Amino acid sequence: MSDTIEILKKVGAVLSESHFVGTSGLHIDTYVNKDFLYPHTKETSEIGKLFAEKFKDENIEVVVGPALGGIILSQWTAHHLSEVCGKEILAIYTEKSSSGGQIFTRGYDNYVKDKRVLIVEDIVTTGGSLLKTAKAVKDAGGNIIDACAMVNKNKDLSSKIQDVPFSFLSSLYVTTYDEKDCPLCKAGVPINTKVGHGKKFLESKNK
Repeated sequence: MSDTIEILKKVGAVLSESHFVGTSGLHIDTYVNKDFLYPHTKETSEIGKLFAEKFKDENIEVVVGPALGGIILSQWTAHHLSEVCGKEILAIYTEKSSSGGQIFTRGYDNYVKDKRVLIVEDIVTTGGSLLKTAKAVKDAGGNIIDACAMVNKNKDLSSKIQDVPFSFLSSLYVTTYDEKDCPLCKAGVPINTKVGHGKKFLESKNK
């Protein structure tokens, strides 16, 4: 079975030697673009299988992912978990709330109460989205067994983020910078507007 980073590189999802702005607003020179993974169903399925292999002995009942990318990962992970465990594992997702959190809609909270839940996330830099998803699971009465990222980009994150158990399939540690401290900005390296959140960042600067 392939390594996660190998799979991402195969589909061109690991980008480097440019000036990117991440979801958190931090500046980086290496970017993992999960959107380049999801059109490739074979490779996305392989990632789901890696999640499933990691948690096949944890008696997971429901897999939860935050929209948007987490929807796809939760589906493939639950699919492979169902196969390896010989029982149906459900896949649901949270959506962004008007206040910026993550919530269950569509009655999905009913599938979580008193269940053993695995949260799957694509890329973790600060862990903020993961914590918001975990809150939704707890509010719905779910028992979080683990919150696992496809890629962890933060070497300072340990086996817990606050009180949420955390793990990852692979790591790709990159140095992040606030705008005021960014050496790429100081060197005049243009911000990439095709990938990441660079376009939104520049638009906000021009308001």
